[in-house]
Amino acid sequence: MPIKIPVLLIILSFIVSFNINAQNNPKLQQQFNAKLIEIDSLAKSGNITSAIIEAEDAKDFAFKNFKESYDNQRMILFKLNFYYRVTRDKDNELKTNVELGKLRKKELEWEGNSFKTSLDTMLEFYNATPNPREVIPTFREVNTRLINHTNDVLASRLTDEKESFLNENIIPFFHVFHSFGYKNQYKYVGFNNLLVNNTLLVKGALLNTSKDILNKLRAVNNPAITNMLNTYINEKEFIAQQLSISESQRVPDFQVRYDRLGGLESEILYLYQQNFKDERKRTINWRRTALREGEIAVEFSHFRYFDKTWTDSIIYVAQLFKKEWRNPKIIPLFEENQLKDIMSKGSNISNNLSRGAKAKQINASSYDKELYNLIIAPIEAELKGNDKVYISADGMLHQVAFSALMNASDKRLVELYNLEQVSSSRVITLRRKQPKKSSVLLVGGVNYDFNTEGKDILYNSQTSFLDIVSEEESGTLKTSWNYLQGTADEINNIENILTSKPTKVSTLANNDASETKIKALNGKSPDVIHIATHGFFFKNNKNKDTNSIEFKNADNPLLRSGLLLAHANYTWQNGNNPYERNDGILTALEISNLDLSKTDLVVLSACETGLGDIEGSEGVYGLQRAFKMAGVKNIMMSLWEVPDKETAEFMTSFYELWLKNNTIRQAFNKTQRKMHKLYPNNPEKWAAFVLVE
Repeated sequence: MPIKIPVLLIILSFIVSFNINAQNNPKLQQQFNAKLIEIDSLAKSGNITSAIIEAEDAKDFAFKNFKESYDNQRMILFKLNFYYRVTRDKDNELKTNVELGKLRKKELEWEGNSFKTSLDTMLEFYNATPNPREVIPTFREVNTRLINHTNDVLASRLTDEKESFLNENIIPFFHVFHSFGYKNQYKYVGFNNLLVNNTLLVKGALLNTSKDILNKLRAVNNPAITNMLNTYINEKEFIAQQLSISESQRVPDFQVRYDRLGGLESEILYLYQQNFKDERKRTINWRRTALREGEIAVEFSHFRYFDKTWTDSIIYVAQLFKKEWRNPKIIPLFEENQLKDIMSKGSNISNNLSRGAKAKQINASSYDKELYNLIIAPIEAELKGNDKVYISADGMLHQVAFSALMNASDKRLVELYNLEQVSSSRVITLRRKQPKKSSVLLVGGVNYDFNTEGKDILYNSQTSFLDIVSEEESGTLKTSWNYLQGTADEINNIENILTSKPTKVSTLANNDASETKIKALNGKSPDVIHIATHGFFFKNNKNKDTNSIEFKNADNPLLRSGLLLAHANYTWQNGNNPYERNDGILTALEISNLDLSKTDLVVLSACETGLGDIEGSEGVYGLQRAFKMAGVKNIMMSLWEVPDKETAEFMTSFYELWLKNNTIRQAFNKTQRKMHKLYPNNPEKWAAFVLVE
């Protein structure tokens, strides 16, 4: 007998309310409220010392009498934290920050357990209900409640909390819904609308970054809030730097300061909720996507298949829609292992002067008919007759160069359609302004070496970046980074092209192309940033080694990808650079902490800059996501190791075409077609670059 629907909905209602306030004893609550009034009165009269004494007593009272009431505990901790900041009592301010961080962890743990309980209940209901039509109404009601709560979270939490909330609490429900559709061959067209809208909600959700919250709070122009925000930003940057070195080299109080970060984030969220009302946006719907006649959107999606129990199968589907369609079409494609098999095949391509972390094995031939048959052939009939095809990748498809895929008639997709790759079809609803190019920063011709002559060595690191990837994984791993003459020629050519227009061009080369100067762009970045250098990405190393640097152990993918800048070789070979404030290796995590919201386009003329771990809803972590988190609108990047000479050729052509009144997309597509004509049988020389908007 199926579980009664009301039981399920009651549980979900409990989740959505997310109010961890146990029913307190009214008398005790009145006593606590009276204490708060007394404390506020003392503080307003200028008697901060007495306010602190009373607040410490109130804290003991709250933690003793309201053990399940996180709101009361949080309230008194906020007050104490503020008073300690005002009195410059850094030790106690730090202590209350740590307590706030621990309290927030308890709240999130409670939330996660509630969602897990509800998911288990829903799965029990699903398995016990043989008639699919009886399942749909409950799934719809559950989905509505999930969407409402997700919108609340996305509007009011910082990036890390949003990420864990989506991946741990929401995505499993969405996977079940997709599994239901897949099992029933997507024959319930009305339910397919729900599936597509869920995909649009999740894709790119984390790219609406924490900076929106920080900037709004800064605009309040409250000195105390501004001081707290600056403390948070500085602490976040410090933590990012500490995470990039080995545990043995970190400051003694690293863990305390790491825990403090959670408390600062909790305080920021509280202040945001106090100062800004809930800004609810319109419900996401694929029908609002501003497609024109002759355009089709292809939203790829993947999910873990549930069939009575969770399986190991990861299924990929294509979700297609056009302006005139009443309902989207969902077409099953393949299992992830099939894609892995094709992409794991290698060839002997290796470039001595390439821009990557290692001589990666690229199988150019795999990007023709094998991948076309797997990914495009099932939807080929729907694509025909459309002039423009919007593609939003998902999962491992982020690593596919769609423009190079070849059909049975030996035609590549770049020849057949105007392709436009987007982070989500949602961006099509924004008739995007073309990137400005009145100010451009060019970075290239980097000197990676560092001269230590005459300088005292503070310590010797026992680890190096060479330990990051095992010999079996890497093939031939670089022991140092060579100077790339092609990058110097590239930025010189681009500079000559741009100076013919009313454009302010700045250049960072040789020793000036430093991590410090890139970080100095924070909050005041130019319209365009073009970085021509080496880039790296390393897969997650499951065999943790406590004696190795954090890049080898990092669970955070933003620590395992980055760009090489001036003097990076010393750090690469020694694990750290004790002579300079910044070590020359700019990680994705460090980039994500910058504010580059004034920049319309970042061009990463380096290897493997589009790669990263395939995680959760966001697809590729790494440099791509980091620059989006920093606020950049458009990113051009590479999917594999690119040759120095042809990369310079590609970039020069792109800027020439862009300045001839082409849109950025037209310039990119024309460059790809031009390079394809020059190298028709060598997609490795031109297809690696993708432009994501």
